[in-house]
Amino acid sequence: MTTTTHWKGLLLAGLLWATLPGVVRAQMNMNPYFTAINYPLERHSLMLMSLQDYQSARYGNDFYTGMLMAEYGLTSRLTVGVMAEGEKIAGLPATYGGMRYSAYFHFFRDDRWLNLTLYGEYEDLNGAALYKMEVSGFGAEDLTEPLALARHTRARTIEQRVIVYHDWDRLNATFNFIRETALQAPYGSAYGYAFGLYVKPSWMSGSMAGMAGMAPPPTLSMSRVGYGLEMAGALGTEDRFGLDWNAQQHYLGAVFTYAMSSHWSVRVEPAFGLSNVSDRFMLRTGLTYMLGPSSAKAME
Repeated sequence: MTTTTHWKGLLLAGLLWATLPGVVRAQMNMNPYFTAINYPLERHSLMLMSLQDYQSARYGNDFYTGMLMAEYGLTSRLTVGVMAEGEKIAGLPATYGGMRYSAYFHFFRDDRWLNLTLYGEYEDLNGAALYKMEVSGFGAEDLTEPLALARHTRARTIEQRVIVYHDWDRLNATFNFIRETALQAPYGSAYGYAFGLYVKPSWMSGSMAGMAGMAPPPTLSMSRVGYGLEMAGALGTEDRFGLDWNAQQHYLGAVFTYAMSSHWSVRVEPAFGLSNVSDRFMLRTGLTYMLGPSSAKAME
């Protein structure tokens, strides 16, 4: 309960900071995916996000998951974040899944042909946590044990990612190599991947982003739409590393984003399980509010 209160305080502090006078706000390059990660935030930028998923479980009852996320750019290369998640399994009460604390560091001061970012996340979860921030190891991850037991079982891990990405004008390509290391028995590491291709909205890309005096497009305009594909899956464990397709979860989804304004955007991804142990279908949705000082990137 204390941790949840602290997390709410961070969100309130961020919102209060955002109302200070003299702050020029702009929509920055932002990560459009649900599992893959790419851009760090600009310095002194704040992103608030609400994420909700519906998942058609392969084993057990269907369920809904939700996550609240706040990320802040401490510098133009270092971003920190905090996340809280909850679940609602069909026929059972809503459940608190736990907290995640993240940081990621962009290696280079300027854009390169291959941009490199290192990501670390401490997951203080319980056995009822079902939100798919990543997929790793073997087998399904649906909740089949009693909920009362799962919610009181600690599941603490350290997640590490090596992230590479590149932009060709409006097209972004991103790849994440993921490792999850358990901090309690049974110890060991599990691996996964996430890959994305995304075409940015023409309104928010290139020289158009953040240009003073430029009239925004109509509310209903294709220039506000971004679209792409995202694929995520598992790569086994330290004892059995590699692809074993039907013993691992793999998902493919179509990503769509809509920039409602320079601050607000929505995203949706219908995703389908590709293997015998993957959930059959996921509908992923998100609402994002981003603010911060204008950046050089936005004015290029």
